[in-house]
Amino acid sequence: MPLTIRKSTPDDAPLLVRVVDLASGGVVPTLWAEMAPKGTQASEVGLSLVAKESGEFSYRNGFVAECDGTDLGGLIGYILPTAPESIGPDVPEEFVAIEELAQLVPGHWYINFMATVPEGRRRGVGAALLGEAEEQARDHSCPGLALIVAASNENAISVYERAGYIEHARRPFDLSAFGEEPTQAILMIKPLN
Repeated sequence: MPLTIRKSTPDDAPLLVRVVDLASGGVVPTLWAEMAPKGTQASEVGLSLVAKESGEFSYRNGFVAECDGTDLGGLIGYILPTAPESIGPDVPEEFVAIEELAQLVPGHWYINFMATVPEGRRRGVGAALLGEAEEQARDHSCPGLALIVAASNENAISVYERAGYIEHARRPFDLSAFGEEPTQAILMIKPLN
């Protein structure tokens, strides 16, 4: 059966929460757990953010890769503002570097989170999702695509390089508060002609 990519719906919220979890190595759900009111699970916070009609995590920014009715991966992406915005006080200190990097590529189509579920790996899901992102960028006349990846994630970097992404900038990226080794955040871009 062929792999297809479709826009996500509110029903895809659990998959998109899983994508965020996989793509962030569990870091974002840890933040959600800290945000959660007493007695609320991190996944409930994630589901509520994804179910919203607007915002970075909104299902409206999502795409789902599926084959024969089985979800194999997803992507959350959108167009970055054309003018830099100030970094708000609500951005956790550990993620200021990511915000700074994203501001270097105004108007680009930004892949915020992308992941293939384990049972969908080595089936071309990542390439298909990157292809959809490029189609979205072209449809919206963006100057290019952008994503940010941890320097320690060598497998992802090689996937992005094969897809034509190049390193544009780096910032120190310290997630030691989440049990991760300090590394660097790498902004990768794919210019469109």
